[in-house]
Amino acid sequence: MAKKLTEAELKRRARKRKIRKRRFFLFLIFMLIIGVGVFYYFLQTKLFPVKKVAASGSKLYSAQEIVNASGIDNTTPIMTVTESKISARLQKNLPYIETVKVNRAFPDAVKITVTDAKETFSFKNGKEYFVVSESLRALAKSKSFKKGLIKVTLSDCKIKEGAAVEFKNNEEKKLFKLLYSYTKKCKIPLNSINIQNKSNITIYVSGLYEVNLGSSINIKEKIDQLAVMIKEIGKRKGKINLQMWSKTDSKGTFIPAK
Repeated sequence: MAKKLTEAELKRRARKRKIRKRRFFLFLIFMLIIGVGVFYYFLQTKLFPVKKVAASGSKLYSAQEIVNASGIDNTTPIMTVTESKISARLQKNLPYIETVKVNRAFPDAVKITVTDAKETFSFKNGKEYFVVSESLRALAKSKSFKKGLIKVTLSDCKIKEGAAVEFKNNEEKKLFKLLYSYTKKCKIPLNSINIQNKSNITIYVSGLYEVNLGSSINIKEKIDQLAVMIKEIGKRKGKINLQMWSKTDSKGTFIPAK
């Protein structure tokens, strides 16, 4: 006759069963994690090597140049091909590439679509000039100012081909972007921007006007006033002074060139 277990013994056995089940469940999770890790490792390093790479979109670089600069070959696993990695490589090796889109077609094909950067600025850095895109990436070095671009003079900056321009500080970067974007919005064609002296910001416009904007205080309103003055002045060359512009004295002066 089986011995009748006490309530305490029954509870103890039930607790042991729960512990065994919990341990078995944790062991299954551990083995699953190991299995996923091994599969991911092979997926990243061994499986699905790229066999086909196509490139298009550039008028400056050939498809083969883009493929070569991407670093993708027939040993590259398709899972390691990401847009951020390919974009960084291409813009470093082929500076005139502006945007990069990467499409993966499993199991073995990659398509790279790019757009070319537009030369917009000529940044002066010491004795050198750099051609810079609208997105503020340095495209090429030059010994002199390149005609047709917007000449930019800053207090200081770091420039390297294929990389973004590093401004002296965030305040100067914001000021530059504001000047460029707002004059563009107001359809004021810039020839140059000089923010080397923050209390004496100067721009040159339309090949006709040297404009003193003073400090960055009320800068948008000053540019609005400049747009009005340009319409009134017409094609006469000269200097426009908005240094003393304020909301209570919203006027500027124009001195015609001799």
